[in-house]
Amino acid sequence: MDKRKDGERVKTALPCNWGVSEDSPRNGNITSLSPTGCFIQTKANATENQSVHVNCWLPSERWLALRGRIIYHLPKIGFGLNFLDLTGEQKSMIALLIEYHREEQG
Repeated sequence: MDKRKDGERVKTALPCNWGVSEDSPRNGNITSLSPTGCFIQTKANATENQSVHVNCWLPSERWLALRGRIIYHLPKIGFGLNFLDLTGEQKSMIALLIEYHREEQG
């Protein structure tokens, strides 16, 4: 599988919960975001190729639910995720987040 990142990637600091079920019991921070995926900083163990649910806390103070597949894992650091089955609304929200963080970074 090609692990290169597609599209624009911005640095972020978005708190999130993630896990194999919608309960998403583990926590982390999304530290970079692109239209097709993100990097989640977490000390929790993750398994490559595993499908996970992610709930991201937005600057607008609401949750954005996403699904993705782990494409790589760095022990005690975090993992890279490719989004799966994004709806039009989710794609629009990710595009808005990218624009928001691009403006924040100047």
